[in-house]
Amino acid sequence: MKILLSIEYDGKNYHGWQEQKESNTIQGKIQEAIYKFSQENIKLVVAGRTDAGVHATGQIAHFETAIKRPKDKWLLGLNSFLPEDIRINYIKFVESDFHARFSALSRSYRYIIYNNIVKPCINRHKVGWYFLKNLNENKMQEAGKRLIGEKDFSCFRSAHCQSKSPIKCINDIIIFRENSYIYIDINANSFLYNMVRNIVGSLVLIGSEEKDILWIDDLIDSRDRKKAGKQFSASGLYLVGIEYESKYGIEKNIYYPRYS
Repeated sequence: MKILLSIEYDGKNYHGWQEQKESNTIQGKIQEAIYKFSQENIKLVVAGRTDAGVHATGQIAHFETAIKRPKDKWLLGLNSFLPEDIRINYIKFVESDFHARFSALSRSYRYIIYNNIVKPCINRHKVGWYFLKNLNENKMQEAGKRLIGEKDFSCFRSAHCQSKSPIKCINDIIIFRENSYIYIDINANSFLYNMVRNIVGSLVLIGSEEKDILWIDDLIDSRDRKKAGKQFSASGLYLVGIEYESKYGIEKNIYYPRYS
């Protein structure tokens, strides 16, 4: 039996998704919970690996098991063994051809910038902070539109990226402001290592008017990471949803966090 998990987590206390021998990870905690509930050692397959400090509201993973129990038993059982900052939102029994990663059509991320001279307090681990000046979100949006399409995004590719190709397809970018919060929503077929956080750093250069809108075209053409903006912090990044073909019957579970 193949089981799909829809997962949300606060990434602050974890060294990212991927299981590591001596580190506290999301994958490790969920696999421990599955073992405690089923007495099976399994390996989770995930749609999108997130880095240390990154959050998720719509992560998808799957695993295979010989244990047959009702969905509500799995849901309640696994959550009872998980820490409070990791939750399974829902469970679905899926067909054998489903694969959390390779069946995914697109991934959606949200980055939240707190644009204020005062450093955030209550949600300081949930947003990125920019205080040097008031950002022009409209210019950021205009620049963001120029990233849409299939392109070589080497300029946003961090070291140690394991992707076979720097060519990705960004389907949409929406940027808007609510009070001191700027929201950057990006949907693409897949992403390079640190790609979203590096894009945010470059868009901020345009929003601060250090660079003009057309600079983003030259940056893409350069394929040079050194010419892009700084990488923004992991704390403001959320994996909010994974899209699959309708034949899998996976309910849309996209939740966009807001702090305004």
